[in-house]
Amino acid sequence: MKADAIVSVETQIEDLSHDGRGVARIDGKVWFVEGALPGETVSVKRLKGRRSYSTGVVDSIIVESADRVTPKCGYFGTCGGCAVQHLSYPGQLDFKKKVVSDAFIGAHVPLPDYIDVLSDDPWAYRRRARLGVRYVPKKGGALVGFRERNNSYITGLETCEVLVKSVSDLLPSLQGLVEQLSVRDQLPQIEVAVGENATALVFRHLKPLTEADQHALAAFGERHQTQIFTQSKGPKTVTALWPAEPDPLNYSLEKFGLTIEFSPVDFVQINGGINERLVGVIISWLELNRQDEVLDLFCGLGNFSLATAQRAKSVLGVEGERALVQKAELNASHNQIRNASFKTRDLFDDGIVDWSESKFSKVIVDPPRSGAREALKRVVDHVKPEVIAYVSCNPATLARDSADLIESGFYGLDRLLVADMFPHTAHVETAALFRRVS
Repeated sequence: MKADAIVSVETQIEDLSHDGRGVARIDGKVWFVEGALPGETVSVKRLKGRRSYSTGVVDSIIVESADRVTPKCGYFGTCGGCAVQHLSYPGQLDFKKKVVSDAFIGAHVPLPDYIDVLSDDPWAYRRRARLGVRYVPKKGGALVGFRERNNSYITGLETCEVLVKSVSDLLPSLQGLVEQLSVRDQLPQIEVAVGENATALVFRHLKPLTEADQHALAAFGERHQTQIFTQSKGPKTVTALWPAEPDPLNYSLEKFGLTIEFSPVDFVQINGGINERLVGVIISWLELNRQDEVLDLFCGLGNFSLATAQRAKSVLGVEGERALVQKAELNASHNQIRNASFKTRDLFDDGIVDWSESKFSKVIVDPPRSGAREALKRVVDHVKPEVIAYVSCNPATLARDSADLIESGFYGLDRLLVADMFPHTAHVETAALFRRVS
């Protein structure tokens, strides 16, 4: 009988997929097995079958990996917030290095002699999150937490080991708060943002809030000293409820003496400790001096721009969102940085070349998951800097763009680093340094 036709089957796990599932071959077909680790022999319960692969979940472990550990979180395996808590932390770092090296090998990009690793405390690190909300009377009322694995249900969390403590401690109270609201069944999510000065919650609601709802939310904020915002539609509808005029959230780059302000819906890196260390690495790689003119593409709030400006002649930050550019300008002003300027441009436009007016010696790119292919083509064609530092949240698009740079004939890969921005998940943050070779 074929494995796809039976309830469970015993197999050996050969590898981990890029999303943290064990990989096995059963009757010549690839299986992706949740909860399994390489080197293990497991009994697999089948979940779904496709023509080219099947999915399953560990039913029992027959031979256990030496890298297997007991997850710290009791929700692991149900909650979809983490994927590899059952793998030792050194094993997680090795797994992420392999994800990056596999992506580069697949793109035919020669790897450097070794891949650096940047890591920090893997617990209570997450300062941004989007918590799902569901009101399910049959399950006891309001559920606040992350989506379950493989479905859209919500795991109701009383605590979370990866969220910063100020948010984890609020989880039980949030469930009670949601149950008080008239819109409890029209409240799909709560966005969380934590600065060093305050914690903020943004309540997305699909129906108008009543006066009683607003009073309950404001009272919750005052009681827990947490900023409360409401959002009826898109990001432009985010409105402060308590306090009426909250201070901007902020984080520091202590090594550089910088404080960067942001709003609850602005993009900032999830892991503050790793972010600060990564900024330090990029600045070190660039070997800046007072003759350098630096171009920072996808500059956001100025995370890299402002630190770079302290060591360079000048910095131009370019970003697609005007609101972020305005905040980068404010952050430069508040930090008394006078040699950094910022522009709003569509960095996915093949025709954009207006940054080529200056002779930039060094370039930083920190794009979204889709990568920086169009922007880098313009950099190679019109700027040709000495070095390019590329920070990526997607190894696949980094490898693709790296292949483009090398195939241009102008650049070679000099350094490669995995920054563990998202411990216990399968997300991989990477940085690469390219030097001009011709």
